[in-house]
Parts: sequence; C-alpha cells; structure tokens
Amino acid sequence: MKNHNTPTLETERLVLRKFTENDIEALFAIYKDEEVNTYLPWFPLKSLEEAENFFKDKYIEAYKQSKGYKYAICLKEDNIPIGYVNVSIEENHDLGYGLRKEFWHKGIVTEASRAVVEQVKKRRFSLYHCYSRY
Repeated sequence: MKNHNTPTLETERLVLRKFTENDIEALFAIYKDEEVNTYLPWFPLKSLEEAENFFKDKYIEAYKQSKGYKYAICLKEDNIPIGYVNVSIEENHDLGYGLRKEFWHKGIVTEASRAVVEQVKKRRFSLYHCYSRY
C-alpha cells in the first residue's frame, strides 16, 4: 500500500514537508514560545531534550501511519521550519497551526493552510473515486 503521509507541498513562498531529526532546534524555537502556544494542549517546551522527545512522540509516530498531514512550514529560501500546520485524519479534520512570532501577519499560515486543505480534499476525492468503483 502506498504511503500518503505528509507528502511535500510547495506554494509561492513555502515548502511544506515532514519534520526531520535535523529540525530539532527549529522545532524548539517554535514550541518554546508561550504566546505561540497559549491555546495548545501542551506546555511550551523548556529544552532541546524536550523538543527531541516531542518530535519522537508527536511526529515520528504520526509519520509511521499510512496517511497524515503534519507539516513543517518552511520558507523556500532556506527550508528551515518556522511553524507547522496539521490536519487531523479523524472525520472532523481539525486544523491546527503554530508560527514563530516574527513571521506573524504575513499570510504564511493562510498560504500553508490552503495548500494542506487542498491536499486533504484531493486525497479524499481520489479515495472516494477509488472506492466508488467497487
């Protein structure tokens, strides 16, 4: 079975991709800020070690699934994560995001979210057509 988990996407300014082990410092920069993480179901991370464990628990485990949408938001110019956008694979398809404060008010989350929502729609449409043939 083909893995449809977090395929790389590109927009005009962004690369949306999986987080990797090389992104621990960038992940920490995103998740350590209390203001960025105010309404999220976890506490801000306090160390690189916590960031590494968070990466393993929240991302590596999710990437092992056959499908998923847990993206690092990166600027094309350097491909370093500045945020994230996730869509739940549950029926409700909850959308969540976080972005480092210095990138707020630039339309980055809007641009990233549109691309991911289009990917979710495309994937659901192709599954519908695949299953409706039988």
